[in-house]
Amino acid sequence: LVVKSFHIKDSLASTSGRDSAVIARTGYGKTSCIAIPLLLEPDTITLTVSPLKRLQMMQVQDFMQKYNIPTLAINEDTSDSPDLWKKITKGEFPHLIVQPEQFRLNHGHLPRLTRLLHDRSFVSKVARVAVDEAHNIQTAGSVIDGRPAFRPAWGGLGEVRTKPPKSTTFQALSATMPGYIYRTIHQNLAFRSDSLVIRASINRANIIYATHVLVDGRKNLKNLDCIIPQPFHPPMRLPRIVTFHGEKPETSNLSEYLNSRLPPAFQKLRICRHYHSDMSPEYLEDTYASFADPDGGLDVPKIDGVINYGLPEKVPMRFQWEGRAGRSSICDAFALTMLEPWVLEIGAAHLGDVIEDKDDPDRPLLPGGLSKKNPVKKERVGTAAVRLATCKGCKRAAYAKFFEDDSDEALDFTCLWCCDGHPGNGFNLSKLFLGPIHTAPAPSATKRKRTNKKYRPVKDRPELVQLLTTWLTDVYQKSELRFVRPPWESRDYIGLLRLWCADRRQKDLTQHIRRGYGIRTQCAMHPEADHRESALMQIKGNDSRGAGHQDEFCR
Repeated sequence: LVVKSFHIKDSLASTSGRDSAVIARTGYGKTSCIAIPLLLEPDTITLTVSPLKRLQMMQVQDFMQKYNIPTLAINEDTSDSPDLWKKITKGEFPHLIVQPEQFRLNHGHLPRLTRLLHDRSFVSKVARVAVDEAHNIQTAGSVIDGRPAFRPAWGGLGEVRTKPPKSTTFQALSATMPGYIYRTIHQNLAFRSDSLVIRASINRANIIYATHVLVDGRKNLKNLDCIIPQPFHPPMRLPRIVTFHGEKPETSNLSEYLNSRLPPAFQKLRICRHYHSDMSPEYLEDTYASFADPDGGLDVPKIDGVINYGLPEKVPMRFQWEGRAGRSSICDAFALTMLEPWVLEIGAAHLGDVIEDKDDPDRPLLPGGLSKKNPVKKERVGTAAVRLATCKGCKRAAYAKFFEDDSDEALDFTCLWCCDGHPGNGFNLSKLFLGPIHTAPAPSATKRKRTNKKYRPVKDRPELVQLLTTWLTDVYQKSELRFVRPPWESRDYIGLLRLWCADRRQKDLTQHIRRGYGIRTQCAMHPEADHRESALMQIKGNDSRGAGHQDEFCR
């Protein structure tokens, strides 16, 4: 056990009756803040609130092996054996890791732990309540953007404060606790006025941050072809990657697609697997075991990268998911967020008009996110989430600003690149994968249409224009309709055709007009027919009156 200065500060506060909040990155040693008071006061009981069964199992193993503290997980799967609960009541398990739902009425029944909290002999031993992943009080236990809490039991943890003795202290631990989330936690858990706040840097120096726009949206699975290259040769080492999705059906479709890219001999090994809460306990256990096995699967602390397939709706959610990568600080890792195309569109259209809300900087960017009963994802996504996704600068600096990390190490990085927001640093997304990055095909250049029309040079036109003007005047003077037609119509192409069509005595001319050869025929009647015909076909008119018609006429 390596004890740091913040461990000592928090342990002294916890054992002297002060509440505390510990804000530090994953892997910084927050777990020791729970263990050290237990080692100092072995006859007391600590209740640790933990969000997931799988996490509970890992924590039980960690406390038993690393700290040699008898620990038990309490959730809906915990046995009702009387012998077990007698041991719990006597305090034979000084550390109980509990799901928040075990503190309140659940499906019409009071859980065993809730009933046990009314036993004075047991409650008198409870010296501390530690809330791990405490940000869930706000993100999962509170009404957000008008939508009901996802797990209301998190929002009800404040009720636990009334059951143990007044001397019982509360700890809140999380890596994602910006100011607005801390204020919610402080109020919910009724922290005392002398509470201690310990802030360490949340920066994960060994993670490379990047974004990439999905081609044709989420349904185009080719966006993840980079994970498994083709051809794939067995000596190749596939990267250890966790892909997070917002929709459960996508996970099974994607795992099948990625497995299909493997050689036939490897497809049955189920190298790529989907994992979500609707799967059977047996499947989840088998999948996690194969994933975490350092010999045959993936050693969890050594994950090479995390891919967010689609923008997470809130910044804390994105940061939590990306934090699964590179938990062993000696290994570099990457965190890639693949954005839906509409993210850039709404960012460009709406971010410029938004005034930052310090009480909720991640409120929906689009108004529909607050007014509709069932808004779509585009209407639910937070303002800060879109701002971070469209950030052209340093992603690490953007995270530091959001989480209010002003420490000296907030912008440090030990990996090859900081992020994709530093032009000229040599970053290349394709270097993180074995396969090529799927990109949209470049638009084909439109070929300029070739024209067969050839126009007489401008310098040769004045003489021909004069000849045409003389000819038009001559046509007008010979027409019997000149008494009812103004003179300028003779200089208009349409007017000239009307004169020809109205002159019924020129039968041959009328026939040619109906066939579409009126101009050529009329030109042929002129003594200088050959020359005038050539002029009609090659001259581009520039008269100010009737310019459009004369232009076509002179061509």
